[in-house]
Amino acid sequence: MLYSNKIKLGLGNLNIEVIGRLVKARRYQIKLHAVQHGLKEGFGEREIVEAILSGRLIEQYPERKRVLVCGKASFEMGLLSWLHVVCEQNYPDQIEIVTAYVPAELEWEEPPFKRRQKR
Repeated sequence: MLYSNKIKLGLGNLNIEVIGRLVKARRYQIKLHAVQHGLKEGFGEREIVEAILSGRLIEQYPERKRVLVCGKASFEMGLLSWLHVVCEQNYPDQIEIVTAYVPAELEWEEPPFKRRQKR
């Protein structure tokens, strides 16, 4: 489901401003799945944070209290790329970064804010 920048999830409004504020305050935890994708795809905490701070909410998963953020990040050697970051808020003062990945061109439109239609 596409969304703007505010999503109601049960702990209040989880929006890009709240996520950004918590990330800037270093009130986040990066989960193992995000670390594994980063090792495989060549990004780390710096790129995840950059993508969140430059990003926007593009999907919601209310049953799991999660949102998908899409933003740009600078990878090594100046490569600028889109990054998807799934965030979860189980506590009012902390965000969990569940996973992060470079969106697959076959699955996502360009820019990768919307999934491609299946044929």
